[in-house]
Amino acid sequence: MNRAEEDYIKTIYELTIEKNQSLIKTNELSERFGFTDQSVNEMIKRLEQKKLISFIPYKGVSLTNKGKEVAIRMVRSHRIWEVFLTEKLGFPWESVHEDAEMLEHAASPLVLEKLYDYLGKPKYCQHGNPIPDLEGKMEETTHLSLDETSPNDLFIVMRVLDHKELLTFMNQQNMRLHDQYLIIEKDLFTGLIKIQKDQETKTLSLKIAKMIFGRIVGS
Repeated sequence: MNRAEEDYIKTIYELTIEKNQSLIKTNELSERFGFTDQSVNEMIKRLEQKKLISFIPYKGVSLTNKGKEVAIRMVRSHRIWEVFLTEKLGFPWESVHEDAEMLEHAASPLVLEKLYDYLGKPKYCQHGNPIPDLEGKMEETTHLSLDETSPNDLFIVMRVLDHKELLTFMNQQNMRLHDQYLIIEKDLFTGLIKIQKDQETKTLSLKIAKMIFGRIVGS
């Protein structure tokens, strides 16, 4: 299996976790990769021929047991490398994705498990995504997004999408995982949400709020 195929398998797995759904539509893959529908459909056919995925026309794709094994291995490797790059080498969280992408394909299982032990067996990566064990078991993934909250809710940030533009914006706004925000105002007409922490109010677009996940801890 080549790197492009592994990336597709991993992305299908990540999307099923992020979206909490069993089937992923091909247009969702096109959006994530920035590829044409034709390119995605060609890869889907290849992966189906290798029995890594199951494709249901007009509904989407899901991983076979064989595909899931590959995906778990790749996701685990990627997130462990992200922890290493940020915690031990000082990489900012918006800059680790590409290097982790390269390293995840290069490390042997032995090296990866030694690295995992060295890091203290972390349960989450720097973006709040759980790190699966070798059987695919992992800590709970938060699916409630900031844009689903209501005024007067107290929201704690637990996970963010690994998008460089989002993470750069959060750096500029001094926003981090485990921050707690009071929802001040939500305006569907303007597409803006106002949140407050330590008497400081921030205004975010609902597009950005859809990429930030956590849980409501009070209202």
